[in-house]
Amino acid sequence: MKILVGAIGHESNTFTPFLTTLQDFHPRYGGDTLAPPIRHNAFGGIVATLQARGDVTLVPSVTAHAMPGGVVERRAFETLKGALLEAAHDVDGACIFLHGAMRAEGVDYTENDILTALRAKLGPDVPITIALDMHANIVAETARVVNAMVAYHTAPHDDAYETGVKAAEMLLHRLDGGRLAMGFAKIPFLLPGEKAETSVGAMREMMQLVADLEAQPGIVSASLMNGHCWADVPDIGVIAVVVTDGDETLAQAEADQLAATFWARRADFDFHTEAYPVDEAVRVAMNAPESTVFLSDSGDNPGAGGTTDVTAVLESLLRQGATNTVVAAIWDAAAVETCIAAGVGKRVSLEIGGKLDTRHSKPLPVTGKVRLISDGDYYRGGVREPHRLVQRGPVVVLTVEGVDIVLSANRLSIEEPAHLQSLGIEPLAYKIVVPKRGYLTTPLHVISPRSILAISPGVTNCDVRQLAYRRVQRPMYPLDEF
Repeated sequence: MKILVGAIGHESNTFTPFLTTLQDFHPRYGGDTLAPPIRHNAFGGIVATLQARGDVTLVPSVTAHAMPGGVVERRAFETLKGALLEAAHDVDGACIFLHGAMRAEGVDYTENDILTALRAKLGPDVPITIALDMHANIVAETARVVNAMVAYHTAPHDDAYETGVKAAEMLLHRLDGGRLAMGFAKIPFLLPGEKAETSVGAMREMMQLVADLEAQPGIVSASLMNGHCWADVPDIGVIAVVVTDGDETLAQAEADQLAATFWARRADFDFHTEAYPVDEAVRVAMNAPESTVFLSDSGDNPGAGGTTDVTAVLESLLRQGATNTVVAAIWDAAAVETCIAAGVGKRVSLEIGGKLDTRHSKPLPVTGKVRLISDGDYYRGGVREPHRLVQRGPVVVLTVEGVDIVLSANRLSIEEPAHLQSLGIEPLAYKIVVPKRGYLTTPLHVISPRSILAISPGVTNCDVRQLAYRRVQRPMYPLDEF
């Protein structure tokens, strides 16, 4: 059997004031997508599962992943879509990872656009299964185009590989003569991921229902997709999907029930990390008895498309006299250039941040000493192997009144201690660590003595009522009363 495989991943924030380009995706094409090492992600799970079958030949197309950010340039989208479709011929099936929340210029639902074109090319009888991020914005048409879909079951996302495995297993089930049917239901709910961590609260209980459902005879898989709420597109919301072994009535009934339960509990979804407005969050962190507090700047989270140049939390830290603090990282290429020109140990006066997201921030004047200049290279996980090398571009550390500010020439997403340690920053040596994140990634969470969420301004504001939605279908919770 010949099976088409590929992966295209981007979470597009329509409030972010810059476009995502083809270069941001670092695409690989054809056989290069299968060159080792293949990362332990959804695509890796797909490939490993299919390669374990001796009767399967993989037909590689494209792998491309970009950090969440602004809408994708149309040319970039068409290039990636074209690469996937070009490989889609003379195959018996297709198993693809798509994030589910990518928007391109003029195309609100790019995954649906890709899959509709793929279905047209392969015809009605070639099975297609897809793996998705938990924050996918999928439309009902997609559920009619593909044979099955499955999304991550964890947030933070620790089961990407397993999700790829499941997508591949469903495809093989179909190719081996099994049947698949899918139910789909959508809930009008803009739900920030910070209110839906799967280890606590209402989301934990909903995912237990999913697990119980998947344990029932006849149920192949079930998924709850919270959606990417920072996308101002008409058809958006939380999604329930149930796949059965061919029983269409059961699939739709269970999806409807899952959605109804979720909707009935909509008021129960709330922060489970301590969460406060900016000034209060800073004050609580400064006075905390714990040796270190991780204080998340959630409104400017690059993991959901933030610009990383909003200065509200930094301004509050400096105004309230915080010390022994690190802020990571603010994207400001001009500030980096100024610091490099001055040199390590030199004092500089400059304005940082507030140059991209001018709606939620303005440049902040500071005077400080250049502590470190780096090429930005670090090894993922701190393991010095060539394939783990991540090259992020120039980075400096500027110390301002007891606050170490990481400034980057390119947008950074701080996801693990090794990234900070490569800059001479040992997180647990600081009283306050301010990553530009929403909920902490697992590597940061496991070392954090205490975590606090600052409900800060920016394009990923966790209070979605503060953002200017103009296109979403109304009524929509919590923008409207129900």
